[in-house]
Amino acid sequence: MIEFQNKLEKNSLEIDRFLDSYLPSGNGLNSKLFEAMRYSSISGGKKIRAYLVLESGRFISAINNNTLSKSKYNELIAVGSAVEAIHTYSLIHDDLPAMDNSPIRRGKAANHVKFDHHTAILAGDALLSWAFQIIGDRNFISNSEKRSEICFILAKAIGPNGMVGGQQADMDLTEDKSIDLDKIEWIQNHKTGALISCCAHVASILLNASNDQKSKLINYANHIGLAFQIADDLLDLDGNDYLMGKPIGQDNKNETPNFVTILGKAKAAKRAIEESNKAINLIQKFKQESENLVSLAKYTVNRNK
Repeated sequence: MIEFQNKLEKNSLEIDRFLDSYLPSGNGLNSKLFEAMRYSSISGGKKIRAYLVLESGRFISAINNNTLSKSKYNELIAVGSAVEAIHTYSLIHDDLPAMDNSPIRRGKAANHVKFDHHTAILAGDALLSWAFQIIGDRNFISNSEKRSEICFILAKAIGPNGMVGGQQADMDLTEDKSIDLDKIEWIQNHKTGALISCCAHVASILLNASNDQKSKLINYANHIGLAFQIADDLLDLDGNDYLMGKPIGQDNKNETPNFVTILGKAKAAKRAIEESNKAINLIQKFKQESENLVSLAKYTVNRNK
């Protein structure tokens, strides 16, 4: 696990270097906006989504007996960075008083606390648009058809039929006492899972994966997305504020239904492991080529932050 965490940290630093290089500091009337964007995006964090983009690309390259070229690696880093910018936008908005009302994120003041509410909203909006600017830039992705397809897939994953739709349903159903497991799964497959699945999908496009390879990777990502969310629900119950980098117990405080409140702690933990194992079973026949993705699936349910 320590070896895998080191790989995750190395990837996080690589993404931070990209973001630091290409996200301007700003020196005019919009300098505060750029400062807020950089404050939340270049801030460590696990950056699991970017890792999934990169390792999915490595995996496809390896099982097709190809060496991952420097140009393809750079494309994966660019897309992974764009995905992390989108994820950061969602976290900034999620922390706002109108949503989770969380004062801390990644071990420091949430964006709206560090700056102010309107700056946090606009910084999130700007990170979202900047992510598509990265993907649309031919200097990062040379093939125009792939740029277009990735933009479409990402937009679908984070829009009303994806992440944003899941967040809306999550907010609307917070006080629904009749909510059941099917509704919780729908919410989390959209709110959390859609962007995670998208990571495997976009890597498949960049590396010209076969339909079968693409399908297996997307299904793998679907399972780890669900496992990751259940693990998050468990950590919100029993986790450590310091390690998590944010206050725990927010779901209970906000009366938010989740896998733990529906299934109970033991059954939720069992379900997370089942989802992780399903992900592993889809790819482990490739043995050495799947090593990092297998480690990621295990990490989703064994992490402490």
